[in-house]
Amino acid sequence: MKEQQLDREYLAAIAADPQRSEREYRELVTYMQGSTAIHHGEYVRTCLMPKLFTEDTFARFVSDIGVLYGIFRKVADAYFADPSYRALFGFDRHTEELILRSHHTESLLPMARIDFFYNEETGGYKFCEFNTDGTSAMNEDRELHNAQKYSTVYREFTAAHTTRTCELFDSWVEAFVGVWKRTRRTDRLPRVAIVDFMECGTVNEFEIFREHFEAKGLQAEVCDVRDLRYQDGCLLGKSGLPVDAIYRRAVTSDILSHYDECGALLAAVRDDAVLLVGDFHTQLVHNKTIFRVLHDPATLALLTPAEQDYIRAHVPVTRSFADADPEQVIREKDAWILKPLDSYGSRGVYAGVEYDAEGWRRVVESITDRAGYLLQEFYMPYVTENYGLVGDSFQKARYYNLTGIYVYDGKAQGVYSRVSLTPIISSQYSEKTLPTLIVKD
Repeated sequence: MKEQQLDREYLAAIAADPQRSEREYRELVTYMQGSTAIHHGEYVRTCLMPKLFTEDTFARFVSDIGVLYGIFRKVADAYFADPSYRALFGFDRHTEELILRSHHTESLLPMARIDFFYNEETGGYKFCEFNTDGTSAMNEDRELHNAQKYSTVYREFTAAHTTRTCELFDSWVEAFVGVWKRTRRTDRLPRVAIVDFMECGTVNEFEIFREHFEAKGLQAEVCDVRDLRYQDGCLLGKSGLPVDAIYRRAVTSDILSHYDECGALLAAVRDDAVLLVGDFHTQLVHNKTIFRVLHDPATLALLTPAEQDYIRAHVPVTRSFADADPEQVIREKDAWILKPLDSYGSRGVYAGVEYDAEGWRRVVESITDRAGYLLQEFYMPYVTENYGLVGDSFQKARYYNLTGIYVYDGKAQGVYSRVSLTPIISSQYSEKTLPTLIVKD
């Protein structure tokens, strides 16, 4: 059974009793408002129908992630080995120094969420971004599934089909410990600090991870980067206790922005006094310049013909905005999206389809730091129907889709699903998160 058939079945069940569906949806929303899936005071918005993927589709995602990671490894190896290839990225000296002292061969990307626009009818897709620093929202999926207990349709659908959800906490602890044992060559369990700038991070989610670390027998604490101390070759957490390994949630750009405040962390990492799980070489993939680099002839020369075809099929054409003709970009409004090199949460992202001609001209002309922006081919997200609130009204609407695959130490572990009433799928607009169900039959 295909995704479209599953969607039709689910939507028909919702429509069969609209009064019950609205009542249960509002109960679901009330649950989310009181849940742990709160970020900066905002609860996670959602729809009534989960995102439904078949096991065959997920297996295809798993296979393709393997191809992508093989490409990433070749890129990383070339970066470390070849100064001329390294120059393609254009990183500043602090970033380059942090990357080159890391041990990329031990653990290429401990945690990532690979986001892409998947067309459920054709099977085609284009990548949106590669989140390797600050990968988040696992708790959203968990709490959204908890909220589905209010939905009769959800209960009946899962009773009628063989389904599963994605476990994203214990599996990460296992992957983390695997990286620790492989890298440090010991069976001793580490003491862990989950580290971020707390004003930026999803602190509730950090606490859930801490609980799962401790349930597996590891001591763990949540700690602001600036509260770490480095004394006599030992990194200390906010508690004053030693830290053996760090689960890094602080994105590299934030660390660089607070470089002088991160001295303890950086000194411990340089001395190899702590294992940084999510070391700074992840910036090679996290920074959006990777999209431009993947299309560069120097990268394509590293790859097999099949890998080259994969890049051309799935990585949108990308180049520095500094190398583009602004007037051409203005004329071809709907063909392009502008993205800052190193940001997150869709901050500073502009898509031509979101503007009229004059508005788009103003956007293009307002970007004075053109070297700090990428110009990327725009790929229209796939549209599905779902029920939810549009304004204050519960109704069926058309939503644009974005899919993310959580990858732990190279293994595809789960799916993150987001939708929006607009083609730009971001919390700044009308983004909603859906729990994901994988359906076997």
